[in-house]
Amino acid sequence: MKTSMAGSIYLKRIKKQDMQAILDWFEERQSKFYKIGWAYLKDYHDVEDVFHNTVLKVHENIGQLKQDHYFETWVTSIFINECRAIYRRKNKQVVESPPDRADERPIEHRLELMESLDQLDSQHKEVILLKYIQGYSQKEIADIINVPVGTVKSRLYRGLTMLRKLFEGGEKHGV
Repeated sequence: MKTSMAGSIYLKRIKKQDMQAILDWFEERQSKFYKIGWAYLKDYHDVEDVFHNTVLKVHENIGQLKQDHYFETWVTSIFINECRAIYRRKNKQVVESPPDRADERPIEHRLELMESLDQLDSQHKEVILLKYIQGYSQKEIADIINVPVGTVKSRLYRGLTMLRKLFEGGEKHGV
């Protein structure tokens, strides 16, 4: 309940276009958003640009938010759209090691997962990332990426099937 109350206080301040409240809100969720950004961009500086652009868009467009309980979904949608925009502009993937703060699991597991996810097309990778890495429900994912829930379910199923084949193929080849 404490988190909900704190979120409500942040939202009231954010709706008054309090930039510090937006920054504080993002700071509490930095790891979550960083993982999403890294999955798209694989470049620390690009992810930082996405954070900056998203904060500015939230500040400028908070008046467009219709229902308060969709705030996080709305912000996540903006964040993902910013990731997509930078990815399209660069039109290439930067391959380098993720910074230490990305996760607490051993780096081998993170790299193996990211390498496998990178082999999927962006539609399947996106829903798997949002569902299993970030913990969003299928309904929330549908709202974030603006597709029907049935499409999310289908992409999850197909994406997981493809991942399973990649892992089985990797095991046969010594991975």
